Amino acid sequence: MLAEIRLKTLTVAIIFSFIGLTTPIYAENPDHVAKLKKTKQCPGCDLSGADLSKLNLKNANLKGANLRSANLRESNLLQADLEGAILTGANLGSANLIGANLKNAKLNSAYLGGVKFMDANLTGASLANADIWDANFTGADMSGVILNGTQSCGGAIAPDGSRGIRC
Repeated sequence: MLAEIRLKTLTVAIIFSFIGLTTPIYAENPDHVAKLKKTKQCPGCDLSGADLSKLNLKNANLKGANLRSANLRESNLLQADLEGAILTGANLGSANLIGANLKNAKLNSAYLGGVKFMDANLTGASLANADIWDANFTGADMSGVILNGTQSCGGAIAPDGSRGIRC
């Protein structure tokens, strides 16, 4: 009887340990969020999972920042530096990224619906499995962009201003 209880307890502990090791938890660093809001300078910061929606981050320096699963919906990132930033799973719906530097940024599985990427530098960026419905890439440099599995390509505006991006 005691052995059976120990076995059940051990089994439950193993299951919960496995779940804990495989379920990602994203929690921003509150000091980094405060720094970004105050100075717009946060290169290399941990902003994963942060709610940064509707913020004015014009000319912000987020080079190499971790913005995994962050909410940047309707934020103004005009001419922001996001080179090498990790935006995997982020929500950037209707954000303004006109003239932004997204060179080598990771936007895998991000929601990019309605994003304004006009004149942005997306050289070497990865948009694998991202949703780009109605995103506007007019004038953007998309050299070497990874679009594997990207969704809603037909609804996006290409760098030349035509409707539809070949994915």
